[in-house]
Amino acid sequence: MTAAVDRRFRPNGRNWPLIWAYVIECGGSTKTTSATSMAVTAALRGHSGVVFDLDSNMSSSLVLGYDETALKGKKTAMDLLYGNATLDEVALPARYRIDEGYDDDAFATIPNLRVVPSSPLMAGADTAIAEDPDRNDWFAEILRSYQGDDTVFYMDFPASYGKLPYSVLRMLDEDDSVMPSIKADPKDVKMVKRLIDELERVRDKNRGRRSVPGRPTLNHMLLTGSPTSSHNEAAARRATAQAEALYGSVLLPYVRYSADAKKLYEDECPLPVLLPNSVPSVDYRKVMTHLGFADLTA
Repeated sequence: MTAAVDRRFRPNGRNWPLIWAYVIECGGSTKTTSATSMAVTAALRGHSGVVFDLDSNMSSSLVLGYDETALKGKKTAMDLLYGNATLDEVALPARYRIDEGYDDDAFATIPNLRVVPSSPLMAGADTAIAEDPDRNDWFAEILRSYQGDDTVFYMDFPASYGKLPYSVLRMLDEDDSVMPSIKADPKDVKMVKRLIDELERVRDKNRGRRSVPGRPTLNHMLLTGSPTSSHNEAAARRATAQAEALYGSVLLPYVRYSADAKKLYEDECPLPVLLPNSVPSVDYRKVMTHLGFADLTA
């Protein structure tokens, strides 16, 4: 670790960065949009980080410049899980598409950001851990051997609470943050209670253990697709009111609705780069300012 790293990003003097876990047992909840948008916003402000794509659908990998074709012959998160590679051997420079094809000039690099790419094989991660319990320590081993200067590990999870999420959540303490990103939809808001129950299960299972922190905490919550003057559906208003009533103490500044936000997947480009002046991009910048990520490049 370099001396330049702000101590806020190394709580309790540990050697690894803050961990932000984007997890909720709800598909299409905007986890990837939030994880990549926040990571890119921080990186453009001079704060280095790593996005871990742990979902077999590879959404974060695609947004940050790597589809299955681009990843041929490269190591992925599955190699970390099996202990076949180190973080530095797997993490790739984050980038976005600016042209057709796969030559270097078809992409532009995003400074200060790396991505641990996923693969379809990650669909078998829970089974791999079940077959060899030692694999439950894959993330712990990464943290304990870490020597870099990143500020945050952004963990983008599949929509489940299986063995893979558990292997990461057990390594969080109160200074890290479980950060569900949900749409302003009543059914998404209801799913947060199940997440809280799961976090309590993880804490109970690890209470008293010295080998892992075992204290994952819902410190922050993102509500996306919140109502605007042109998008003011009753369901979105109702969900926003429910979220405020139940989780107001952890809600971050709202991320407003924009139909354009879906373009990041087809364009293979993160939202803050693709549409920097869109309302969600503006709102994600407000979120990162709220979280203390000042612009170090100014």
